[in-house]
Amino acid sequence: MIQFQLIIVKENTMSKNIFRFAPIFCKLVATNFYIARQELKGQLINFYIWAFCSLIVMGYIMQEFGLASDYGSFQLATVIGTVGLFQVYGNSFRCIVDFEGDRHIGYCLTLPVSPSIVWWSMICSYSLIGIILSVLMLPFGKLLLFNSFSLANVSWFKFAIILALANIFYGVFTLAVTAHVGAMSKMENVWSRFIFPMWFLGGFQFSWASIYKLSAPLAYVLLCNPIMFIMEGTRAAVLGTPDCLPWGICCLALFGFTVVGWLYAQYKMKRLLDLV
Repeated sequence: MIQFQLIIVKENTMSKNIFRFAPIFCKLVATNFYIARQELKGQLINFYIWAFCSLIVMGYIMQEFGLASDYGSFQLATVIGTVGLFQVYGNSFRCIVDFEGDRHIGYCLTLPVSPSIVWWSMICSYSLIGIILSVLMLPFGKLLLFNSFSLANVSWFKFAIILALANIFYGVFTLAVTAHVGAMSKMENVWSRFIFPMWFLGGFQFSWASIYKLSAPLAYVLLCNPIMFIMEGTRAAVLGTPDCLPWGICCLALFGFTVVGWLYAQYKMKRLLDLV
């Protein structure tokens, strides 16, 4: 009975802390989002250029060399799922610049909240920008592909869920990578050791089912890459093709990778900023 009462007291205290920190958390998210929003137009132009090149080549030109007629739609789904990944380097770069320069993060950590609230405010602002850019990629892709891509195949509920999970993961991944690298002199490692291998082996240009037909052991090894689940989950939501990994499995796996990434990011961030 006493243990049960203690559990209730702890839960009530936790709930009060969440509500007490909520105004500060919201203001931190709004501030980070406002700063990031100033570069939103430039980022959107950059991603439109990248999507234009990818979709024109894969959706039209490569079909003259025997590529499947629906590969343009396949490529569009993967482009949408990858937008957040290509934001990781820029966000990580800005974090390192702040850590080694103005240390705006130092002010945030003096607020009457736990460091985790500060980290999650950064993650939420990264996620919001990623979601906005990803959503805006869908009508642009439809404009380029015309009848090659049908919006009728899109499951909007699944698309919203996988998009949110993917961009939250990218936000957590940004903090984990930033804390792991820890210095401006090592920033080149972010692309060469993390972003490029995960992107190139993450199903951007191929499906998991095609790799499984080629080599089942290799296919299972590639499941260690969270980007594979993002690509498969996004294609399942946008294209509705039956040969994708189950959408629910992709969501659960992505949630698991996010939890692991968060635990690592939190641990490394505390060490990087001398909070332990």
